[in-house]
Amino acid sequence: MSGERMPEISKTADQALALLLNVAEQGPGTAAELAERLGMHRTVAHRLLATLEGRGFVRRHPRGYGLGMVLRHLADSVENDLLAAARPVMAELSATTGETITLHVREGTEIVVAHRVPGTRHLVKVDYQPGQRRPLTAGAAGRAILAHLDPPPVPVEDPARLAEVRSAGHDYSHDELRAGVSGVAAPVFSPAGVEAALSVVVPVSRDEDLTTWLPALATAARTITTRLGGRPAHEYGETLSAGPRAQSL
Repeated sequence: MSGERMPEISKTADQALALLLNVAEQGPGTAAELAERLGMHRTVAHRLLATLEGRGFVRRHPRGYGLGMVLRHLADSVENDLLAAARPVMAELSATTGETITLHVREGTEIVVAHRVPGTRHLVKVDYQPGQRRPLTAGAAGRAILAHLDPPPVPVEDPARLAEVRSAGHDYSHDELRAGVSGVAAPVFSPAGVEAALSVVVPVSRDEDLTTWLPALATAARTITTRLGGRPAHEYGETLSAGPRAQSL
């Protein structure tokens, strides 16, 4: 319908959600600290936190307001097709590599850690927490997804790099999103298209191991794709060369 207006959002609900996201991403805080972080009036922050606390979404402790147990229960109930297909495969890949395995999904112009299996073989390891966000344009996981989006939802500064990612079926990152961390990521597909990115992440001291684990990663990504009923891009998994690695390191 021409001239159709987008629905208006609730300012109060938006502010409450902003509070929850801030606590999740930056840690607990007092009402005054949270108000300052968000540029929100303290009275508004107090009122919203009282409401959220009453519903169990936040709880008070010595450091201020932290996330409540209701959110844990909600998270436990979110077992969509992707997670159901990915969890056992990720656990097996982590056991094979001994490294941390992450699954990223796209939300708008960002990628979000949907699930991770921490590595157990090494004393020094990398750990990303579910819910952590990064720009879609940064890092191996973001590019592994972005390379298969047409049209792309964000400006693309290096189309040639994304073409290489599509051809290779994976991408590397090194010291990019977090100092001292390297990773390799491969896309996961559903019938609707690219669904997620599966990654092996390691400390830079074990950077060379990523090439060793690339075939196992490609197999794991294909397995999840198959379980979702998706079909990989034509070239996916056929090229296990270094691909765009040289530009990343």
